[in-house]
Amino acid sequence: MFKKENVIQINSISLNRLTRYLNNVLRMGRIVQEMYYKFGDAYLERNDKLAKEIINQDDRLDFIEASLNYESVILLSSGNYTGIYLKACFMSSKLVQIFENMGDICEKNSKLIIEILKTPSTVNATNFEDSLELTKENLSIVLSSLSDLINIKAVKLMTDQVKESFFEKAKKSCILNEEVRGLIDAYKSYLYKSKESIKSASLHIEVLNNLANFSDFITNISENIIWALTGELYKCRNNDLELFYFLGEENS
Repeated sequence: MFKKENVIQINSISLNRLTRYLNNVLRMGRIVQEMYYKFGDAYLERNDKLAKEIINQDDRLDFIEASLNYESVILLSSGNYTGIYLKACFMSSKLVQIFENMGDICEKNSKLIIEILKTPSTVNATNFEDSLELTKENLSIVLSSLSDLINIKAVKLMTDQVKESFFEKAKKSCILNEEVRGLIDAYKSYLYKSKESIKSASLHIEVLNNLANFSDFITNISENIIWALTGELYKCRNNDLELFYFLGEENS
């Protein structure tokens, strides 16, 4: 997308700044991915040390968010971007906020893990492992799509074949999100009916609710990538993508 030989709309300086910015946004996403992996391990292994690492790591994410928000303002005010480059800039600014929210969820769940470890509990967290693994798979898929959007040449991005590959990944993200939500609803129902103490059950249910929100944010990433690519706003509905809003713009 951002190879110099394929760009005629913007100068080299603006192009390089935009490419660097987008890669830094992707880097922020990778940090969130690392935090999520640690959360999964901390929850399943009842590891308070890992939970505390995530809480400390969130400060780093906050700093990256502040830096990227500032850089986004500079890019939008001075870059003279148009077409797909302008949409990519707006998209990435949205993703910064999404990644920050996802990082906050990891931090919240880590604090909940610490509370769970202080509370007598018979809940076997490995019962929830399927939902954790599906969410992990979904996050990997959408970060791969973001990387592709940055690295595939602009001319190739506009081909039907490549666009279809992005839509396939986005639809897969919708399906995985629905599966995660179904599993979480089943787990919550189990906890409601269990003989677990109210405090312990409530803590686990809060972790699961946060996980459902985390999964929703993953589909938001896919939706924003499709918007940057096509100019059309799609929303995950059940197991598919549905066109939500269309400006009728000419893609460029």
